Amino acid sequence: MDDQQQLSRQKRIRSIINFIQGIATTLFVIAVIIVIYLTIIYRARVIPFTNYAIVFDAGSSHTEMFVYHWPADKSDGLGTTSSVNEFFTCPVAAVYAGESKKKGEAIKLKAISDFEQHLDQLHDYFKPCLQKAMSNIPSNRQKFAPIFLGATAGMRLSRLRNATRANHVFETIRDIFSRYPFQFVAARQVRILTGMEEAIDGWITTNILLEKFKHRHAKKKQMDSSVGPDELDPDMVGVLDLGGASTQVTFTYKATADDEPIPAEFTTNITLFDSVYSPYAHSYLCWGKNEALRRYRARLINAAVNNNRTFAPATTRIFIRDPCLASGANDSLTAANIFRSPCTMNEHQQFNNNANVTLFTFVGVGNAAQCRQRLTSLFDAKRNDKTVNCTFKQEYCTFDHTFQPNLPSKINFIGLSGYYYVFDNLAHGMTKPSEATKERYKLKDFSLEEINQRLVSVCETNYPRLYEQESMTSSNEIHKRALCFDAWYMWLLLTYAIGFKDSDLKRLSFANTFPTGKVGWTLGYMINQTNYIPAEFREKPIGKNQYVSWVTISLIIVLVTLIFLILTCHTYIRHAYYKRTRQRTTVTRDGYAQPHEQPLA
Repeated sequence: MDDQQQLSRQKRIRSIINFIQGIATTLFVIAVIIVIYLTIIYRARVIPFTNYAIVFDAGSSHTEMFVYHWPADKSDGLGTTSSVNEFFTCPVAAVYAGESKKKGEAIKLKAISDFEQHLDQLHDYFKPCLQKAMSNIPSNRQKFAPIFLGATAGMRLSRLRNATRANHVFETIRDIFSRYPFQFVAARQVRILTGMEEAIDGWITTNILLEKFKHRHAKKKQMDSSVGPDELDPDMVGVLDLGGASTQVTFTYKATADDEPIPAEFTTNITLFDSVYSPYAHSYLCWGKNEALRRYRARLINAAVNNNRTFAPATTRIFIRDPCLASGANDSLTAANIFRSPCTMNEHQQFNNNANVTLFTFVGVGNAAQCRQRLTSLFDAKRNDKTVNCTFKQEYCTFDHTFQPNLPSKINFIGLSGYYYVFDNLAHGMTKPSEATKERYKLKDFSLEEINQRLVSVCETNYPRLYEQESMTSSNEIHKRALCFDAWYMWLLLTYAIGFKDSDLKRLSFANTFPTGKVGWTLGYMINQTNYIPAEFREKPIGKNQYVSWVTISLIIVLVTLIFLILTCHTYIRHAYYKRTRQRTTVTRDGYAQPHEQPLA
């Protein structure tokens, strides 16, 4: 009887121990899982927020909105600079001031400089693109998305013409931007860029898109080890930008002991991706394609007036022979269109004696030699002016009496904007290599003989035939009808004014876009702005102190339960072994074996 009670008590004790072991095992497994889980989420990289920014490129002939994005923690950059990617673009459509476009009463407003007397139309001008930005940028990130507008040479000229009206345009735009949910906190976010800024930002954009900056260069090497060193040329490219009102020249320059130091106003230090760059940069105001055409025609007018002083006092219209316009084409322009620009101020002073004349009709005569001569004379205007002296040495003095070092002999150059569009039209009638793409042309792929033939052809082909030859339509005629002037101006600007020799032209390309994005100044501007936008780090799901506390508690549980399991298992094993060794068998008189159990205690 006592043995049975003892056995029953032993079974109950064993059941309790087994139950506690089950709990300990469960706690052990849970604690280990917690430690592993906490370690994973603590060490895992948190996906950063995405920052957005809106940049309006307000040029002399149009405006375009660019929206960019980048990791808020700048993890894709280096130092204080972040890499920036294009999200989407939105060309700002022109609006009309007037009741009816069909009746010809409306004025087409394409650039912000056109709104000096139409401020009430500015909101309608920006509204479609701003609404597109609101619909595409996540609502929870809009208040963190800065909005910028950079005006270039068109507004520089507008400010020279009437600073008060130009300021009213900017004040109206600032008021419009402040009504939207984007981050607009400083008046400086809407302003005129300096020529230096425009040139530098265009240079940054182009070299970023070509993966030239060191951190992107190294990253590309790591991603594609099969790429040869020649394909990953680390040298920065020089950038030429031809706009409507100005043209920019920017390139890196290593001066030797014999070279003239670059004056401070033609260079600047910029810090990008933990490196400092000091390129040469200059913007030639009034030498953009549209302003150059206006200056060229103003000089044609004065030459015609000086050669023919027999105009009747009541004459209000003059016909001008234009060698840079194809024969059979005519352009009629008002005196205000020609002379209201600050770029034609000198020519306007010469013309003032003929104030009655209000309309000029330029009659195309299409003569390539005369067109070249007239444009060369335009570039030589300051050189031939004995009252103006260049303050730099002759070999560094440009056509506009500014400083430019000799073009580097090893780096490549890329022409943007007007350079690309004009050459794209010029290349329409030339033999192109099979691997050439429409978005980029390498000048070395075209013979200089064929280019010269095209320069003559687009001038000396009569207009009806030129219309067919150049595949003109009602939509593109406005861009191609002046191809004679455009082509000769671009070519002489490169070879006569800036100084590209035949051998230098082989290192020159023209580009509109790259696989990595669209060229222009806005991307470079935004990348530079990230230096002043603080990094934003997303909080981890668990902080360091929480992580340490929970892991410590879990490890204590793991340790305690592990010790308990080891001790109880060890006792159980000892008991089983002891029981087996002490077990003996007794045999009864009738021949059956009967086991004899030893008590546990």
